[in-house]
Order: sequence, then C-alpha cells, then structure tokens
Amino acid sequence: MAYSDNFPAQRPSFIFDAANSGRIPPNATFSRPDSPINSSNAPASAVHYWSNEKHLSSENLFVQSSDFDTTWYNQGLSAKTGGQTDPSGGTDGFTLVEDGTAAFHRLSQSPTATGELALTVYAKRNSGTRYLNLTFGSSGGGSLGSALATFDLAGGATHTANGSNSTLTNLSATQTSSGNGYYKCVFKATASASIATAQISLSDTATPVANNYGLVYYTGDGTSSIDVAFASLSTTGATDYNATTTQLHREYAPTLKSVSTAGQPRFEYSPTDSASEVMGQSRGLLIEGSSTNLLAGSATIGGAYWGVVNATAQQNTAVAPDGTLTATTLVENSAGGAKYAYSNNYTPAGSTTYTFSAFVKPNGRNFCMIYTNLGGASQSSMFDLVTGSTSNLSGSGTNQATQCGNGWWRLSVTVTTSSTTTANFQILPATDATTFDYTGNGYSGLICWGAMLEQSSFASSYIGTTSSAVTRASDSASVDLSAINQDPIGTDIALATEFRCNVVDTNFRRIAEMRRSSGSGLHKSHQVYNGTAYSYATDTSGTNQVLKSIVSLGDSSHKLVSTQSGASAFAAGDGVAGNTKTSTAEDMVYDRLYIGSDGAGVRQLDGHISRIALYGNSISETNATALSS
Repeated sequence: MAYSDNFPAQRPSFIFDAANSGRIPPNATFSRPDSPINSSNAPASAVHYWSNEKHLSSENLFVQSSDFDTTWYNQGLSAKTGGQTDPSGGTDGFTLVEDGTAAFHRLSQSPTATGELALTVYAKRNSGTRYLNLTFGSSGGGSLGSALATFDLAGGATHTANGSNSTLTNLSATQTSSGNGYYKCVFKATASASIATAQISLSDTATPVANNYGLVYYTGDGTSSIDVAFASLSTTGATDYNATTTQLHREYAPTLKSVSTAGQPRFEYSPTDSASEVMGQSRGLLIEGSSTNLLAGSATIGGAYWGVVNATAQQNTAVAPDGTLTATTLVENSAGGAKYAYSNNYTPAGSTTYTFSAFVKPNGRNFCMIYTNLGGASQSSMFDLVTGSTSNLSGSGTNQATQCGNGWWRLSVTVTTSSTTTANFQILPATDATTFDYTGNGYSGLICWGAMLEQSSFASSYIGTTSSAVTRASDSASVDLSAINQDPIGTDIALATEFRCNVVDTNFRRIAEMRRSSGSGLHKSHQVYNGTAYSYATDTSGTNQVLKSIVSLGDSSHKLVSTQSGASAFAAGDGVAGNTKTSTAEDMVYDRLYIGSDGAGVRQLDGHISRIALYGNSISETNATALSS
C-alpha cells in the first residue's frame, strides 16, 4: 500500500506505517501489562517476538571434522585408518595408532577462537590402555601456556590441567556414553585471548603432566590406539555436532527476542523466507490476545518438570531460537522401543480445545512425532523436519510446522478434550514418516526447546516458563480521534489497512475499529471471521451493515480498504472490488480508533498490523480498489 500526497488526492487524518516506523505514533497509545524478570541470568520477560537481530546459532571451527587424514596436522602416529564404525553406526570413525617413538602422539588444527570454547570429540579405547587428551593452546604457546583435559575411555574419571594460563579459565571436562562404544568427550574453557591450536592426542596416563603447549610427551609402544569421530569446536559453549569438509561451519539465525521492558510493543520480522516474504522482512506490530503457557519448564525439555524414556536429555548443549545456550539434545538409547521426553503435569478441562507446541531441530533423525493424550484426546502427529510436511498416525487433531531458521521448526498440535484425564505430551525422534518404535544407535535424536500448552486453537507467540504457568496479557493499541485536528471522522470517511492474521477461526477478530464513547455502541470496523476479511458497521438504528466478503486469507499480508459517502459504502481488498451498499445513515462522528482489537479491548487480531490510514473524507471506488492492490 502506497501513501502519498497525491494518491489518493486526500491526505490521511491519521497514518500508522508500522512496518517501517518501528514505533507507536505520538498520537496513539499502546499497553500490555507484563512483569519483567530482573535478573542477569534470566530473560527480561516471558513475552517474546521475532526480532530483526541474528545470533550465532551453530558453529564448527574445525574443517574435515570426520576425516582425520586430511588438513589435520599429525605427529607421533604410525597410522590413521578411516572407514571405522562411528557412533551413529556409519563409517566415519578413524583409528589413531601411536608410533614407537618418544613424541607427542597427536592431531591438531589452528583455529582462531575466543569466548566460551567447547571442544567435542567422540572417542573409544581400541587397543592398549590409552587415554584421550583434548588441548587448547593459547597464542604464544610456551609463554602464555595452555590447558588440557584427559578422558578415561574405560569409563573412569576426567582430569583437567592448566599450565599457569591466565587466558584460559573455567575448565571443565565431561564424558557421556554414546553409540557403538564411544564416549562424547567435551572440554570447555573460557578464553579471554585467542587460542592458537586445538589438539586431539593420546596419553599413557590418566593424569598427565603437560608442557606449556598442553602436550604430553611419552614413548609409544607402536600398537596402542583409540578411535575418534565427529570433532567440533564452538565459541558458544554448544556441543551439538555440525559436520564440515573443506570449510568451517558457521550459521546465524533470527533471534526470538524477549521484550526488554514491561508493556513494550512488539514490531516483528519474518524469521525465514517463504512464498510471501523474505527473512528479516518487517511484519509490523504484533497484536495478540491473552494466553497462558500451562507447562512448567518450557526451556528444559527432558530436565526439570519432564521425564525421559529410552533416551538421555543433554541439557544446555545447543543454541536455542532465543540465542541462549539452553536447548536440549534428546539422544536415543541403543535399545528397542519408542524414545521420548514427556510432560504429564497438567490436568485439562473437558470439552476444551488445547494446542501443544515446541521448537524442534533434527540431530541425526529427520522426523519427529508428537504424541498428545489430553483429556481423552489421543493424537500421534508426525512431522518431517526437512520439508515441514505433517500427518496423523492416529487421532483427528490438526498439525502445523513453521520454519524458524537454521533447521529449527516450531511444531504444534491442536486437539479438543472429552474429559479431564491428566495430560501426557511426548516428543519422539522417528526414522521415517511412520516409524517411531525402533532400535536406536545410542547417538542420534533431536534438539528441543520452548514447549507450550495453551487453551487455544493455535500456538501464539512463545511464553517462557520456569516452575509454574505464565500468562501473557493482551496487547491494546488505540488513537484518540478527537485529538486529530482535521475533518471530523464521521459519515464521509475512508479506512485503509494492511495486515496479517495468523488464525483461522470463528471469532470476529478486529483489524481496526472506530467507535464513539457514548451512544448505542455504533462502530465501523475491518474484521476477520473464519479466514475472511470484510468491512462491517452498525447504523444509527443499531442494524449491522456488512459489505461483501472480499479477502480470503492465507499465509501472507493482505490489504482492505473501505470508503463511505453519506449512505453509500464500498470496500475492496487485495485489488479486487467488492459491492456497493446503501444503508441508513451511520453514526456521524467517531472519537477513537482501535488497532487490532475492539472497543472493549478484546477480539484481538492475533496477527500483525503493517499499515493503517484513516481519511476524514471519502475516496472514490476506483481509488479504494487501487489503494488495496
């Protein structure tokens, strides 16, 4: 929609270009009661929106992450043999055999990295009694020192050492059982200055004494070996694996941001490309009704307030859509049966519609099933995490998959209860579009975050929870028309709106509505009903006057323009003319314009307002149609 001084000929009495201004006009008001959490370790608020900011979502600073015979510098190794079984059951494992010399028996690369370093390697003992060393070497080597971690691949304790190094702090080492006899070995450190090397080496002792380069020098026996696979190095603290060949991996994603102050309006942006918009495109002002996330522990799937079956939940191992290191890696075990994280701590109301949603990303499994057994409504919904296609294996609920950047999808399932039976929600990895009960490999699974349960027919914007349910209040925006010093807003009038409605239901959702504060509730509005937008008004006798429905909504923005001159009213949408309607005279003067809701502060659009223009005079039907295109 284009507004200018010469089309239409009249200038608007009020204009709100929400898609470009990014702020509430000075002659408008906005409110939404919410209570920020004032903590340096918590988000400012449970209320979220898709911002135009990006964060480092995934990273691997190693190249040839599973080919240790290419790019990697090696010393003291008599053989590096690829094609070995890896943790997932594939053939990306490598056997490293130490030679018989007095040497450092190692592989290394020279990345440049600072921050919250996480060096992750999958390893297992092969022959002999050798240990795995992971090492960070700081710039300057001998003068600035290094730090190392040692892992007992027989399942023993880990060991860390810091060679008087002030640039590498907060050392920690963990090893977790993985598939095919491997351990996931993780060495973390905070680097205040850039490291110069990251190394994988063998050790002949569980508590080695390293030199200032973090290397362990000993005489090899010529036969001892370990197997390694899937090496990665990140600066975010994340330990999820991102495979590389000739180039390192670094991917940024849109940030699901938390509002920074109570009542802050949310100007939202598209998180991905689609047929109707590009990533980062402004959607305008997000207007939503009140909603409650009924599930505790929304960001700790598989952790607090959750359980796991035939799987492990590795907490804080990947970067979540909000840019924090809070996502869970759900790793299947190597037994048969379904593998899942579950929540069953909510008792629903009967004959009520609920929507369960969660953010999910593939991690070796490209399918996810969400099982809901909520108040007698049993539903098995399957999602393809590559294409976004959905299907029901059982039940008659509805499903939706929405892309969120860097492999993340927001998955939602909507069902209607028939009883008050306690709910059970499960998130399950699957091998294909029908198979969720299978023998696992002990390595693969899903990355999960941000679960919600709402008493609603759709998933609203993310509401974060910790130990209990959290409610987001309704958004409210309006304009005092009596303060606009132009022609009175009355019988001769035109209203132009550009909007996106995220919901198809039978609520009369308002795009914009004009009312007067006294009288018989006379109003004129643009509304959405059951997926169709139209212009609607009451006349002075209180009779509803509805113009022909003119916009069928899809997953994109739409434009609706209405105009009235005396008793003649007309509307057009998306460049298509509607009908002309003659009615009794409508209310002469309106004193408030409500944006995205009605005069009672309800019937929220649950969508985006891109632009609104209000004219104190009517415009021609030709211009109204052109303005809507």
